[in-house]
This record gives sequence, structure tokens and C-alpha cells, in this order.
Amino acid sequence: MTDRMSLRERALAAIKHQPVDRIPFFDISVDKTVAEAIAGGRDKLLTNPKTAELLNCSSPLKKSLGSALLECDISRLLWRHNINWWGCMGLFASSDGPHSYLLNPEQKHLGASADGAIKTIKDIDAIEFVKKDDAFWENAKVFVDNKSDFAAGAMLWLGIDPVWHSMGYETFATTLLVDHKVVEHFMDRVTDWLAEAAIRLNDIGFDFIWAADDIAFKTQPFFSPALYREHLLPYTMKVAKEIKLPWIYHSDGNLLPLLDDLLSQGMDAIHPLEPGAMDIDELKRRWGDKITLVGNIDLNTLSLGTPEQTRQEVKDRICRLGPGYGYILSSGNSISDYCKPENVLAMVNTIKELGHYPLHIKKKEHARTQMQGVQAG
Repeated sequence: MTDRMSLRERALAAIKHQPVDRIPFFDISVDKTVAEAIAGGRDKLLTNPKTAELLNCSSPLKKSLGSALLECDISRLLWRHNINWWGCMGLFASSDGPHSYLLNPEQKHLGASADGAIKTIKDIDAIEFVKKDDAFWENAKVFVDNKSDFAAGAMLWLGIDPVWHSMGYETFATTLLVDHKVVEHFMDRVTDWLAEAAIRLNDIGFDFIWAADDIAFKTQPFFSPALYREHLLPYTMKVAKEIKLPWIYHSDGNLLPLLDDLLSQGMDAIHPLEPGAMDIDELKRRWGDKITLVGNIDLNTLSLGTPEQTRQEVKDRICRLGPGYGYILSSGNSISDYCKPENVLAMVNTIKELGHYPLHIKKKEHARTQMQGVQAG
């Protein structure tokens, strides 16, 4: 079957819940070692011989070019429709470069799980943000000018995630209850920076924005809908209102109790529909005509399962989420280093084979697919 749409055309139409010839494949990130294994070695992945040299040099502009070339090589290999620029995810300035979070320096061994360094208004007022000068935006322009045939996405926080990480979850949660003005002050400063970034990202040449904010456990959100609505949503809305491009919202966990408030921010799609956290049939039934659903392929399957189990899961998602358009296939988070290359390849090959419209997976076949999955488990 001949494709009627280019990768970029299909990607943007799918985000906007418009008709497409095929269900596209996106992912927020793909681990390079997994991609290399699928390609059959590093030399085969880095099709441009200058890419490695660019990535290892000291020039930010050359690194940005190298990053674009590598992203395109990975997407070309995996039929991924998007590439992603991460420059705005490091909003806090420090002597050793930009950071997404301000963490306790004595807990470096814990990585992003370290306690936050910001506890008081004084701490908040002392924060320095990355300076968004001409050089900063030139790096973004170099990346997007080399997007090839892919939909170029700019990663951006909405604001809650860097705040709760930088305060530490316990401090954030208790302060939100007993002294919410401290959290609001921090949110105000962070979202001012992010809103300004969103304004510039609209006009550089990116095709869409992928706005992240992890705000939920697998069972429920980090906070009640009332707290979210009163003390956090007004600040993330500042950022959302400045996004003029199509955009995808990212948060792991169960978002159902917040979903109507979340959608008030105007996103076009929601990712990654973490498997086991939300009922995807309810999502499709209640919101599937309002927003594009992105994701829901289980990382447990991709890391622990077999290619056949992966294939059956992809078939199941096509049948349940694909009808009526408004579905983009993606992993339930990202293609991490522990994902089996053969399973990632099975996922991609299955969506290429079965994801074309009109869909041909019948209800009877869907029921058989579900039974096979139960037996395999």
C-alpha cells in the first residue's frame, strides 16, 4: 500500500485528531544503545560520519547539529515520526550548566530521586535561571533547521514537575497544604521563564511542543483536584496560553481525576497513557473525540516480553484506540536502555503492517488477541 502522507504531514494531522492514512509511531526518547542494536552497530546508525564528531566537540552549535542528525538517524531507522529538542528542559542555571531540578548536592548518588534544595521563600528568590539570549535560541534554530522529513518537537515543562522535584516531594506536598503561597511563589517564577520560552519556540520552526509535567502516581494524582485547580493550574495555564503550536501533554500515572481540568489548558494530545494506571477504554469513550491519545505500549512487555507478545499488544491497541483516528502509537513512557531491541522492532513492524486506515482488525480478531495475551501471561 502506497502512503498518501509524508511523515510530518501524518504526524501533525494525528496530533490534531484529523484523518490520516496510517497510525503514526512517536516516542519521547529512544535510547541510543537500543537503536544501535537494531541498526546492527554504531557505524550503521550514524549514517552521517560527522555526527559523532559533532556530538563530542565543545561548540554548543555543533552539538545541536549533531543532536539533530542523530535524532533523524534514529527516527529514520525506527519509522518514528518525530524528533525532539530538549534545550528548554534545563531551566535552572549553575556553574556546571543548566539543570531541570535543584537538588540536594549531598545526594548526587540518588540522581533525580534526591531531595530538593529549595525549602523557603529565600531559597526561591535566590534562584538563577538559564539566560535565553541569542546564542540559546541559535542552538534551537540549528536543530530545527535540520529536522529532515520529521515533525520536530520542542520539549518544555509546564511547571509543576521542576517545582516539586526541586522542593522534594514531601516538602512540596506538606507546603502545598499548610503554606501554599510558598509553592505558588515558586510556580510563579518558574512559569514566567517557561511562558517566555514558549513564546519564542512558536516562531523558530518547530512543528509541535511536547509539554511535560509528571504529576501522578500510578493509582492517583499527587494532589486533590481542588488543590490542583486553585493553587497550581493558574500558573501552568500561563505557559499553556502561550503555546500556539499543536502540543502533546506528558505525565505518567493516573490522571483521570484531573482530566477535565487538564484539558482546559488546550492541549491537542495526551501521553503516555501509562499501562495499568488508567482505563484506556474509558479514555477512548469519554475523551477520544476531544483529544488524541498517545502511547500505552507497556514497558514491561518491551523489556520482559517476547516479540510475539509485543505484536499482540500492538494489535490490541490498534483495535481499541485506533478507530475514528485520534491515536498515535508510542511506548508507555520512552524507549529506555532496558527495552529489548527485538521487541522494539516488533512494535514498529506491527504498526507499519496493521496500522493503515481503514483498519482491518475485526472485533473477533481482537477477542482472540486478548485471549492469546492472557494465555501468554
